[in-house]
Amino acid sequence: MKIESLVDLAKRHIQLWIIKGEYQPGQRLKEEEISARLDISRPPVREAFKFLEAEGLVIRKPRRGVFVSEMTAKDVWEAYTLKATLYEMATELALGNMTTLQVAELKSIVKKMENCVNAEPVDLIAYQKHHQEFHDKIMLISGNERLKKISASIHLQVCRFSYKSLQNNAHLNSSMRYHRRIINALKEKNKTLACKLMKDHVLEALDVLLDIFDQNEETP
Repeated sequence: MKIESLVDLAKRHIQLWIIKGEYQPGQRLKEEEISARLDISRPPVREAFKFLEAEGLVIRKPRRGVFVSEMTAKDVWEAYTLKATLYEMATELALGNMTTLQVAELKSIVKKMENCVNAEPVDLIAYQKHHQEFHDKIMLISGNERLKKISASIHLQVCRFSYKSLQNNAHLNSSMRYHRRIINALKEKNKTLACKLMKDHVLEALDVLLDIFDQNEETP
């Protein structure tokens, strides 16, 4: 079992805090505060910032420090429409290679997602983890490495928005239904339906987020 380095530990926690909204877009991240919170020295935190900057979660401003990156409604629209197209493409490619065993593995992941939804309280972090595991598996089966890398990059940029959209209970349950239907379409090797469901479920999340942006703009 690989031992987690202090840099990885710092990166994992900072990423989680950003996703959960403990650190808001535009907020400054202070090395000393985070190192004290994690009870580690400052150098690993500084290195973690570099990785998070490369992933687009934070931005370094000269002589000012490190800040949580901000995304506009337009940024989110661009990321999610691209994500929807990539997921649709991956599904189409994967269905040409997918085995019965791989469908069963995907079904097992969906079951884990259901367990997260049925937990008291709902475990959104675990749901999001299994949700990404489901889509990563399809990317892997597709056999397109560039598609996988581009998709992973976009996911890191919008994972905090994905978490926010899943806090909407109606959307969370709709997401769950979409994944059950996707599994059934994959079992039946119905490429047209599977691709449509895959794309539609991402675009539904986008609609939820754009509503949130609209509501925030209306708030005085």
